Amino acid sequence: MKRTHTRVLTDEELRPQLEARDIISFVGRPVTFQEIERQVERLGFGDLYIVSATQKPPSDVAKISLKPEAR
Repeated sequence: MKRTHTRVLTDEELRPQLEARDIISFVGRPVTFQEIERQVERLGFGDLYIVSATQKPPSDVAKISLKPEAR
C-alpha cells in the first residue's frame, strides 16, 4: 500500500507500516531526510528499506520516500 504523510510519525505509528512493507512518502518542510533515516534504522528496518529524498528548486519542500528493498 502507498501512504503519504505531511509530518513525522511516532515510532508506534510508523512501525506497523514498515512491518506491512508499505511504500511511505513524507512531503513537507518539517520532515528531514536524516530524521526519517535514523528512525527507520532505530526501528530495525534499515536493511529492508531504501530511504531517498528529492527536492525541486526553488522550493524548500522535500519529498522523502521509504521503499521496501527488492528481494
